[in-house]
Amino acid sequence: MSAPPTPLTPPPDVEPMLEAGLVRRAAGDLAGAEAIFRQALTHDPQNPTALFILGLTRFEAGDAAEADALIERATVLRPDNFQAHFTLANVRHWREARSAAIASYRRALELEPDDAGVLVGLSRALAETGAFSEALTPATRAVEIAPLDPAAHMALAAAQRGVGEVLAAADAFSEAARLAPDLYAAHVGQALALVDAGEPEAALAAAKRAVSINPNLCDGWIALGSALRGLHQPESARVAFEAAISLDPNRAVAHLYLGLTFIELEKAPDARRHLEHSLALDPTSAQAHANLSSLFILADRKALAKAHARRALDIDPSLMSAHQNLAAILADEQQHDEARTHRDKAYTERSLLVTTAARPQAKVLVLTTTESGNTPDRYLIPPSAYTRLLWFIEYATERQMVELPAYDIAFNAIGDEDLAGPTATNAARFAELCPTRLLNQPHLIARTRRDLAGSLFGGIDGVVVPRTVQISANELLEGDLRSAAARAGIEGPFLVRPIGSHGGKGLLLVGGDAPDEPPPPARAYYLTEFVDFRSADGLYRKYRTVFVDGRPLPYHLAVSPRWMVHYESSGMDQHPDRLAEEVRFLENPAAALGAEAAQAIASIGASLGLDYAGVDFTLTPDGQVLLFEANATMLVHPEAPESALAHKNPYIERIFAAFRAMIAASVSG
Repeated sequence: MSAPPTPLTPPPDVEPMLEAGLVRRAAGDLAGAEAIFRQALTHDPQNPTALFILGLTRFEAGDAAEADALIERATVLRPDNFQAHFTLANVRHWREARSAAIASYRRALELEPDDAGVLVGLSRALAETGAFSEALTPATRAVEIAPLDPAAHMALAAAQRGVGEVLAAADAFSEAARLAPDLYAAHVGQALALVDAGEPEAALAAAKRAVSINPNLCDGWIALGSALRGLHQPESARVAFEAAISLDPNRAVAHLYLGLTFIELEKAPDARRHLEHSLALDPTSAQAHANLSSLFILADRKALAKAHARRALDIDPSLMSAHQNLAAILADEQQHDEARTHRDKAYTERSLLVTTAARPQAKVLVLTTTESGNTPDRYLIPPSAYTRLLWFIEYATERQMVELPAYDIAFNAIGDEDLAGPTATNAARFAELCPTRLLNQPHLIARTRRDLAGSLFGGIDGVVVPRTVQISANELLEGDLRSAAARAGIEGPFLVRPIGSHGGKGLLLVGGDAPDEPPPPARAYYLTEFVDFRSADGLYRKYRTVFVDGRPLPYHLAVSPRWMVHYESSGMDQHPDRLAEEVRFLENPAAALGAEAAQAIASIGASLGLDYAGVDFTLTPDGQVLLFEANATMLVHPEAPESALAHKNPYIERIFAAFRAMIAASVSG
């Protein structure tokens, strides 16, 4: 807010009154000054000076509405008075009446085209309405006129950040901070612009400067948390965002970012709580809606997931993550045409996403699909250590294939051949063009379909491969499940699995006297002979071994009373004897399985020929390997350090280390 101007020349009869009022005002006696100014107006109601000074006094007393009305009357009486228009603009800006403020700033500029203060105010008001491109012009002119004014550089930085010129914005914020080293907002702005620019290390330094200037303000902690997220340090980011919320519990963006951080920490309940709190404070946050949608997908609450995704798109029709979520939900509901529409909107113009590491060990191009059959690679290729170029290759063009940004190695994460259809042509073409090593070549992935397992592994000594056939949904319409299986040559108990499903989703066991449960809708199904694999103690066991560059590495053993064995639901942490059995497998697989079974597992890896893959299996009573599946879709993740399952982590780390060593050797070689 500018200092009050020298009063306009009043009529002689009120001049002494105005002078007396100004003396009182200067002494801090606003009430006394106001009384005198009002008395002057009773003598001369159209006195522009009295109106103007009373307006300033009322503004300082906290009544911005009356100040606005009084100063506006002064501008009507003196339409060519620059200071009155400028002050009116500032008052309106403070009241957040931005359209009116912009109009007043523009009128002031007509009177004084080169006043830096007016240019800064106009730029700020325009930026606050989202008119960033328009805000650039007055801000740029303000910097030309007043290059030593930090406020001019701050206005320019805000406009530049708004139009996406984030590096230029960071420079402008930096200049403002150089001119005014204790200007807290400059350091905060610089940090956030550098986060946007993908320079989290520099952002961290700027955020730390802001926090050191004033640790009791929320924005510095938000900037610090954002920089730490950019450095892929979610636990440290959590601490920063929680500090921000402790200072200002009603900052929606702090709750949003803390929710996103909890997603990265795989703490879904905490993430949901903060995202919902963020929406309670700001229902228009498309990002909060989209991320809640993602959480509800993971929780298998599809109705809520769909509602939040649609709400996100109502707010921001271009939001990629919301289109991704809707596509996945609709595909699961067999609404494939609508799912494809949302995929196209998500990926047609954004098929390559780059995540930059601060100090990358390598740049990895990751081939992926918009479907769900990708190799989980978050821990194999962590964004804290590798710059990742995530490429949705089904949307690639021939030109893009030869104009990709530089990378050191490529990894084909399209691990499920049943879901690789839309990518097959482009993946094969890229394999011909790729100038680096391409891990998990597409033609090798193509051999891992479940119904091809017999031909791929059936000749390995000591391996039992249950027969698997593929049938279409139309074949099920011709009769019941058992009839369809019989026509396909499957007798006795058998498993029904929707093609493309993982984690046991939709998996049914058909057999015995129980009525058959209809399988969930799908385009096609696998039918697999069921071999009762109960051990002598009546429990079911499922082993997983991962192959890295051909080397077999044990990952886990799950022991369960149910035939559908999943590690997460097996209750292993409740049974010390089962955990001890798992440790024996992890420490010495050959001793736990037997030498012949261990050799059979190694042969499965050799037959796969993939750079990264895994096998789920059990042992038959005579010590043979009963194959469940072998492919590249196997999930490997560490356990929480405080978990009862943390004993697995040293063995899991061996898998990660082997994978990263393979990358390093490929890059250096």
